[in-house]
Amino acid sequence: MTICIVVLDQEEKAYELWEKLRRTNVQLTNFQIIEPKVNTKGNLKPEKASSSEVLPPKVKINEVKLFNPKISRKERQRKMARWLMPFGFISGLTFSGMTDLRTFSSFGFGNSIEPLIGGLLGMVSGLIGSFFAARSINSNQEDLKSLFKFNEQGRWLILLESALEIEPPWDLMNEINPIEVINLNQI
Repeated sequence: MTICIVVLDQEEKAYELWEKLRRTNVQLTNFQIIEPKVNTKGNLKPEKASSSEVLPPKVKINEVKLFNPKISRKERQRKMARWLMPFGFISGLTFSGMTDLRTFSSFGFGNSIEPLIGGLLGMVSGLIGSFFAARSINSNQEDLKSLFKFNEQGRWLILLESALEIEPPWDLMNEINPIEVINLNQI
């Protein structure tokens, strides 16, 4: 995935880029307009926008997964739990069956339920493991400091994501005279 951030001084330029991208049918996986921390002019809508036209979402910088490590950590945890919990269940079931341990029979559980309890405990350990594994990944917020600074200075940021094989629309981005275009693959 190719991620670019376009830094603009006016909101109108963001909508101008959106309109150009729609007319040329550029395939993007994500287009978000990130509002500046300091509200410069209030909420503006493009003059050409009709009531039936779908406009790109305007979000705050802390709502974007790229800039907020808490959001990306939660998403990683959910994805990891999706495969760690079933794997833990199968491992616990297999381990209980192989070792023939009678850990819970003293609590009144029968021998046939013992592997099932082992599987459930394995599933819980997979869930706990997903929390710790998701927290262990370090996100490089230092690399994004310049973008936070632009946002605090009242600049509009546009987040453009395209598929790996598709080149970002550099010529369309340069037509709106951005302050800077940052390719996050270079950071």
